[in-house]
Amino acid sequence: MKLLIKITLVLAVSVMTFQPMAAKKDEPSYNLSRALEEAQRGNKQSAMEYFNKEVTDNPKNGYAYMAMAAFHMDNSDYGEARNAVESALKYLPKKDKGSHACILLFRGQLLAIECDTVGAYSDMATAIKLDPTKEEAYEKRAQLLYEQGRYDDADTDYQKILVLNPGGVMGRMGLGRNAFARKDYDIAIEHYNRIIALNPDYSSSYSFRAEAYLAKGEHLKAIEDICKALEIDSDSKAHYLLFQFPPNQLPLIVTKLKGLSAKHPHTGEYEYYIAQLYQDKRMFVQSNEALERSFDIDAQGFVLEMIADNYSEMGEYEIALKTLDRAMQMIPDDDDLIAKHADMLGESGNFEGAISQWGEYIKKHPDYFGGYYRRGFFEDNSDRTEDALADYEMSIMLAPEYAYAYLGKADILERLGRHEEAITTYQRVVELDTVPNNESCAMYALLALNRRKDAIAFMDRVLDNDSINPGNYYDAACLFGRLGDNKKALVYLEESLKKGFHRFMHIWHDDDLAELRSFPEFEKLIAKYKNRKICQTNNQTKEEVMNTDSVSDMSEIPFTPCGGIVKVNCLINNLPLNFIFDTGASTVSLSLVEANFMMKNGYLKPSDVVGTGNFYDANGDISEGTIINLRQIDFGGLKLDNVRASVVKNQKAPLLLGQSVLGRLGIVEINNQSKKLIIKSNR
Repeated sequence: MKLLIKITLVLAVSVMTFQPMAAKKDEPSYNLSRALEEAQRGNKQSAMEYFNKEVTDNPKNGYAYMAMAAFHMDNSDYGEARNAVESALKYLPKKDKGSHACILLFRGQLLAIECDTVGAYSDMATAIKLDPTKEEAYEKRAQLLYEQGRYDDADTDYQKILVLNPGGVMGRMGLGRNAFARKDYDIAIEHYNRIIALNPDYSSSYSFRAEAYLAKGEHLKAIEDICKALEIDSDSKAHYLLFQFPPNQLPLIVTKLKGLSAKHPHTGEYEYYIAQLYQDKRMFVQSNEALERSFDIDAQGFVLEMIADNYSEMGEYEIALKTLDRAMQMIPDDDDLIAKHADMLGESGNFEGAISQWGEYIKKHPDYFGGYYRRGFFEDNSDRTEDALADYEMSIMLAPEYAYAYLGKADILERLGRHEEAITTYQRVVELDTVPNNESCAMYALLALNRRKDAIAFMDRVLDNDSINPGNYYDAACLFGRLGDNKKALVYLEESLKKGFHRFMHIWHDDDLAELRSFPEFEKLIAKYKNRKICQTNNQTKEEVMNTDSVSDMSEIPFTPCGGIVKVNCLINNLPLNFIFDTGASTVSLSLVEANFMMKNGYLKPSDVVGTGNFYDANGDISEGTIINLRQIDFGGLKLDNVRASVVKNQKAPLLLGQSVLGRLGIVEINNQSKKLIIKSNR
């Protein structure tokens, strides 16, 4: 819960008593009331305007500063929050100990962010002294003590929370977490057991208990708890723990998630989790199979994006780009897809396309260092040396700690004969990249500095850090290519290909492997892996998958323009309805009126009701509604089975045809002249 929501409860009582400047004695001022209203709505700029008006009119209103402090903390504006806290402490009435305790707790949290743990502890202790019944103060101090490893002292505060709130969860959750930190896993599990007995729908108790079971090696109990937490509310810790099991437990985890998917057939998230697990293990074909199932249940652009990622990792750039195009149509405002599209073009060998796309991204995000680096990378590969150098330098200006930009710049300087500048720049790479990992590049700089043994040792440490990642073996191949040791370069290149490195166009253009490419063994090796049928899905060959994807049926569906919107006719479970064609809506959306009519007349069954959730439209408005399963939608002769839809509680809400249908149909274009929707179906 946000701090602002909490503080309004304090203000509701305090302002009425200690706000002499209000329009009426028992009411908060107009400006402060409006500021809180706008803040609750998420209108940051408008809220600040009213806050500023309030403190201008009433510069000694401590409650206004208190609300401003909470508002700034909610928005992570910690400097502004600190200023507001100090003003609140100055102007809050001395006899209002509760508000003083609250504002001291705020300052304690801010001091903790500043790493002033002594000051933070002092403020939290004073807050507790002023209001010894304030559960949140004990909780914040216990957290501070936990982060310092003072588990016994933290336990004392959590025990106090239990006294104040015996039926709550925070006290026992804290005690369980401290026990886990001490590796007293059985004690931690006992604490979580007691929480579950009192609060069986609290997901965190299951995910934290799963963590303890996982530490004990009790994998079946751990995955059962994780599934329970995910089922309750898509618990983020449970999601994280899915990836912490030993590799040999993958079949167990997938089986349990498939069970959840079968139990909730209209929810695509469990298949999505399965896809993530397979992708994490670089099992891209299996990942895409799960993603296709997820997309069929709930058509979402991010699912298509992940499918495209998998095809890209398999070296199937043609399919990857087609799939990403569909994702971009579904999520047109996601600029990160432009960046991804640019990289896929480059990896497919279309360097000019990549450079152009990165240029489009940079126009939208001129302050992002990565855009310049990636454009520079493809310019470098296209022998546009000066352009690449300029982009590397801009990347360095924007992110002086990014080692790869220095490496790119240094390599160009060396090629241009600017040896002394290159040496200085290589040295900067070594200074920045000190921890060997998957993102490291210091081995190349060390080699350029004639530190051959150090370069090889650094590369070995990168491989030791992650012996699964194929990119690391490719880096090793490049390093030995630079060393002129083509025999070792070939060995590492083959190992990278075995592990799934399929960026063949990159391999063919990489300067580090220029000498190696002249060897016949190189061509045989590439041909061997390039010709493998890595894209087999459900016994389809790579060619069959590509042909299926490339064949598209075109449908034309009439629409009716109405006040700037597009209306189309649909059959929903054989009931004719007029829908607004809305590319910005996430799902199909019906009002309560239509849903009740469908239920009363047999077009919906009780078993079609799935649950509740939040949904957004093209205006960014979010509505809470009931999730239902529409057994069939007939959209101009294109039929889709089992489509998720939301029933919005507002009885006057329009009927929207959103991405859960549009994404599954294919590519949709609007022809305003013929007043038809053109649908290029991939089904």
